[in-house]
Amino acid sequence: MATTELTATAESKAERSWRLIGALGMILGVASFIVTTIVQWMLQPPRPSATVVDVVNQHPAAWLLVSVLAVLGPLVWVAGIGAITSLVRERGWVLTTLGGTVTALGLIAGVGHLALFFGVAGDLAASGLGSKSIGAVQRADDSGAMGTLLLLLFLVGFSLGPILLTIGLRRAKLVAVWVPVAAIVMVVANFVGGIPAGAVQLVAMLLAFGPPTFLLLRRRAERP
Repeated sequence: MATTELTATAESKAERSWRLIGALGMILGVASFIVTTIVQWMLQPPRPSATVVDVVNQHPAAWLLVSVLAVLGPLVWVAGIGAITSLVRERGWVLTTLGGTVTALGLIAGVGHLALFFGVAGDLAASGLGSKSIGAVQRADDSGAMGTLLLLLFLVGFSLGPILLTIGLRRAKLVAVWVPVAAIVMVVANFVGGIPAGAVQLVAMLLAFGPPTFLLLRRRAERP
Protein backbone atom coordinates (compact mmCIF):
# COMPACT_ATOMS: atom_id res chain seq x y z
CA MET A 1 0.00 0.00 0.00
CA ALA A 2 2.79 2.44 0.93
CA THR A 3 4.62 1.70 -2.31
CA THR A 4 1.46 2.38 -4.31
CA GLU A 5 0.93 5.71 -2.53
CA LEU A 6 4.53 6.76 -3.14
CA THR A 7 4.23 5.86 -6.82
CA ALA A 8 1.02 7.86 -7.15
CA THR A 9 2.63 10.84 -5.41
CA ALA A 10 5.65 10.68 -7.72
CA GLU A 11 3.40 10.52 -10.77
CA SER A 12 1.38 13.48 -9.49
CA LYS A 13 4.54 15.56 -9.02
CA ALA A 14 5.79 14.59 -12.46
CA GLU A 15 2.44 15.55 -14.01
CA ARG A 16 2.49 18.94 -12.29
CA SER A 17 6.04 19.51 -13.48
CA TRP A 18 5.14 18.70 -17.08
CA ARG A 19 2.09 20.96 -16.87
CA LEU A 20 4.27 23.79 -15.58
CA ILE A 21 6.79 23.26 -18.39
CA GLY A 22 3.95 23.20 -20.90
CA ALA A 23 2.45 26.42 -19.52
CA LEU A 24 5.84 28.11 -19.68
CA GLY A 25 6.22 26.94 -23.28
CA MET A 26 2.79 28.34 -24.17
CA ILE A 27 3.52 31.70 -22.53
CA LEU A 28 6.94 32.08 -24.14
CA GLY A 29 5.69 30.89 -27.53
CA VAL A 30 2.75 33.27 -27.68
CA ALA A 31 4.84 36.13 -26.26
CA SER A 32 7.56 35.58 -28.88
CA PHE A 33 4.95 35.67 -31.67
CA ILE A 34 3.47 38.91 -30.34
CA VAL A 35 6.84 40.63 -29.85
CA THR A 36 8.09 39.48 -33.26
CA THR A 37 4.95 40.76 -34.99
CA ILE A 38 5.03 44.16 -33.30
CA VAL A 39 8.75 44.66 -33.94
CA GLN A 40 8.28 43.77 -37.61
CA TRP A 41 5.57 46.45 -37.86
CA MET A 42 8.18 48.94 -36.65
CA LEU A 43 10.81 47.75 -39.14
CA GLN A 44 9.33 49.48 -42.16
CA PRO A 45 11.47 49.86 -45.33
CA PRO A 46 13.11 53.30 -45.55
CA ARG A 47 11.74 53.81 -49.07
CA PRO A 48 9.25 52.05 -51.39
CA SER A 49 12.01 50.50 -53.48
CA ALA A 50 13.93 49.19 -50.45
CA THR A 51 14.47 45.48 -49.92
CA VAL A 52 14.52 43.42 -46.77
CA VAL A 53 18.31 43.69 -46.84
CA ASP A 54 18.01 47.47 -46.49
CA VAL A 55 15.85 46.92 -43.41
CA VAL A 56 18.46 44.57 -41.93
CA ASN A 57 21.24 47.10 -42.51
CA GLN A 58 19.19 49.90 -41.00
CA HIS A 59 18.06 47.96 -37.90
CA PRO A 60 20.64 45.21 -37.25
CA ALA A 61 19.95 44.80 -33.51
CA ALA A 62 16.17 44.68 -33.92
CA TRP A 63 16.51 42.24 -36.82
CA LEU A 64 18.68 39.94 -34.71
CA LEU A 65 16.10 40.03 -31.91
CA VAL A 66 13.28 39.18 -34.31
CA SER A 67 15.31 36.39 -35.88
CA VAL A 68 16.06 34.70 -32.55
CA LEU A 69 12.49 34.99 -31.25
CA ALA A 70 10.95 33.83 -34.55
CA VAL A 71 13.04 30.65 -34.56
CA LEU A 72 13.19 29.74 -30.86
CA GLY A 73 9.64 30.80 -29.95
CA PRO A 74 7.84 28.09 -31.95
CA LEU A 75 10.15 25.42 -30.53
CA VAL A 76 9.12 26.05 -26.93
CA TRP A 77 5.52 26.56 -28.09
CA VAL A 78 5.46 22.94 -29.27
CA ALA A 79 6.08 21.77 -25.69
CA GLY A 80 3.05 23.73 -24.54
CA ILE A 81 0.83 22.29 -27.28
CA GLY A 82 1.86 18.79 -26.30
CA ALA A 83 1.03 19.42 -22.64
CA ILE A 84 -2.41 20.80 -23.52
CA THR A 85 -3.14 17.83 -25.76
CA SER A 86 -2.36 15.42 -22.90
CA LEU A 87 -5.11 16.96 -20.72
CA VAL A 88 -7.88 15.26 -22.69
CA ARG A 89 -8.20 11.50 -22.30
CA GLU A 90 -11.87 10.78 -23.00
CA ARG A 91 -14.50 12.88 -24.76
CA GLY A 92 -12.95 15.15 -27.38
CA TRP A 93 -9.57 13.43 -27.30
CA VAL A 94 -9.57 12.62 -31.04
CA LEU A 95 -10.01 16.25 -32.13
CA THR A 96 -7.69 17.50 -29.40
CA THR A 97 -4.94 15.06 -30.30
CA LEU A 98 -5.31 15.66 -34.02
CA GLY A 99 -5.41 19.43 -33.57
CA GLY A 100 -2.42 19.43 -31.24
CA THR A 101 -0.40 17.24 -33.60
CA VAL A 102 -1.22 19.37 -36.65
CA THR A 103 -0.43 22.57 -34.73
CA ALA A 104 2.90 21.18 -33.50
CA LEU A 105 3.89 20.07 -37.01
CA GLY A 106 2.95 23.49 -38.35
CA LEU A 107 5.09 25.22 -35.74
CA ILE A 108 8.05 22.94 -36.47
CA ALA A 109 7.72 23.67 -40.20
CA GLY A 110 7.52 27.35 -39.30
CA VAL A 111 10.88 27.09 -37.55
CA GLY A 112 12.48 25.86 -40.77
CA HIS A 113 10.76 28.47 -42.93
CA LEU A 114 11.60 31.38 -40.63
CA ALA A 115 15.19 30.20 -40.17
CA LEU A 116 15.61 30.24 -43.95
CA PHE A 117 13.96 33.65 -44.34
CA PHE A 118 15.78 35.48 -41.56
CA GLY A 119 19.05 33.62 -42.13
CA VAL A 120 19.23 34.36 -45.86
CA ALA A 121 18.32 38.03 -45.34
CA GLY A 122 20.95 38.41 -42.63
CA ASP A 123 23.62 36.70 -44.71
CA LEU A 124 22.86 38.86 -47.74
CA ALA A 125 23.10 42.00 -45.64
CA ALA A 126 26.52 40.93 -44.37
CA SER A 127 27.78 39.81 -47.80
CA GLY A 128 28.23 43.25 -49.33
CA LEU A 129 26.76 42.10 -52.65
CA GLY A 130 25.25 44.56 -55.10
CA SER A 131 21.52 45.14 -55.39
CA LYS A 132 21.21 43.02 -58.56
CA SER A 133 22.93 40.03 -56.99
CA ILE A 134 20.87 40.38 -53.81
CA GLY A 135 17.67 40.54 -55.86
CA ALA A 136 18.64 37.40 -57.78
CA VAL A 137 19.35 35.46 -54.60
CA GLN A 138 16.10 36.60 -53.00
CA ARG A 139 14.06 35.60 -56.04
CA ALA A 140 15.71 32.19 -56.04
CA ASP A 141 15.04 31.80 -52.32
CA ASP A 142 11.38 32.85 -52.68
CA SER A 143 10.79 30.26 -55.40
CA GLY A 144 12.80 27.48 -53.74
CA ALA A 145 10.95 24.17 -53.29
CA MET A 146 12.03 23.62 -49.68
CA GLY A 147 11.11 27.11 -48.51
CA THR A 148 7.74 26.93 -50.28
CA LEU A 149 6.97 23.51 -48.80
CA LEU A 150 7.83 24.64 -45.27
CA LEU A 151 5.70 27.77 -45.68
CA LEU A 152 2.70 25.76 -46.87
CA LEU A 153 3.06 23.29 -44.01
CA PHE A 154 3.23 26.15 -41.54
CA LEU A 155 0.19 27.93 -42.96
CA VAL A 156 -1.92 24.76 -43.05
CA GLY A 157 -0.75 23.49 -39.66
CA PHE A 158 -1.14 26.79 -37.84
CA SER A 159 -4.54 27.39 -39.44
CA LEU A 160 -6.27 24.03 -39.16
CA GLY A 161 -4.50 22.83 -36.00
CA PRO A 162 -5.61 25.47 -33.46
CA ILE A 163 -9.23 25.24 -34.66
CA LEU A 164 -9.34 21.44 -34.20
CA LEU A 165 -7.46 21.69 -30.90
CA THR A 166 -9.84 24.23 -29.36
CA ILE A 167 -12.93 22.41 -30.65
CA GLY A 168 -11.63 19.24 -28.99
CA LEU A 169 -11.06 21.10 -25.73
CA ARG A 170 -14.58 22.47 -25.97
CA ARG A 171 -16.02 18.98 -26.50
CA ALA A 172 -14.14 17.94 -23.38
CA LYS A 173 -15.83 20.86 -21.57
CA LEU A 174 -12.48 22.35 -20.60
CA VAL A 175 -12.90 25.73 -22.33
CA ALA A 176 -15.76 28.11 -23.15
CA VAL A 177 -17.49 28.13 -26.52
CA TRP A 178 -15.84 31.41 -27.53
CA VAL A 179 -12.36 29.84 -27.47
CA PRO A 180 -12.82 27.95 -30.80
CA VAL A 181 -14.45 31.10 -32.21
CA ALA A 182 -11.34 33.08 -31.27
CA ALA A 183 -9.18 30.47 -33.01
CA ILE A 184 -11.21 30.86 -36.20
CA VAL A 185 -10.93 34.66 -36.02
CA MET A 186 -7.18 34.32 -35.53
CA VAL A 187 -6.83 32.22 -38.66
CA VAL A 188 -9.00 34.49 -40.81
CA ALA A 189 -7.15 37.62 -39.67
CA ASN A 190 -3.82 35.97 -40.51
CA PHE A 191 -4.82 35.68 -44.17
CA VAL A 192 -6.30 39.19 -44.42
CA GLY A 193 -2.98 40.95 -43.92
CA GLY A 194 -2.17 44.48 -42.78
CA ILE A 195 -1.54 45.96 -39.34
CA PRO A 196 -5.25 46.26 -38.30
CA ALA A 197 -5.87 42.60 -39.16
CA GLY A 198 -2.62 41.72 -37.44
CA ALA A 199 -3.78 43.42 -34.26
CA VAL A 200 -7.04 41.46 -34.40
CA GLN A 201 -5.02 38.28 -34.89
CA LEU A 202 -2.92 38.94 -31.79
CA VAL A 203 -5.97 39.60 -29.61
CA ALA A 204 -7.73 36.50 -30.95
CA MET A 205 -4.57 34.48 -30.31
CA LEU A 206 -4.57 35.50 -26.65
CA LEU A 207 -8.24 34.56 -26.36
CA ALA A 208 -7.68 31.21 -28.07
CA PHE A 209 -4.52 30.10 -26.25
CA GLY A 210 -5.02 31.90 -22.92
CA PRO A 211 -7.67 29.56 -21.44
CA PRO A 212 -5.78 26.34 -22.37
CA THR A 213 -2.67 27.81 -20.76
CA PHE A 214 -4.68 28.59 -17.64
CA LEU A 215 -5.73 24.93 -17.52
CA LEU A 216 -2.07 23.94 -17.30
CA LEU A 217 -1.40 26.41 -14.51
CA ARG A 218 -4.21 25.15 -12.31
CA ARG A 219 -3.16 22.99 -9.38
CA ARG A 220 -5.30 20.09 -10.56
CA ALA A 221 -5.92 19.68 -14.29
CA GLU A 222 -9.57 19.21 -15.10
CA ARG A 223 -10.63 15.86 -16.40
CA PRO A 224 -13.68 15.48 -18.63
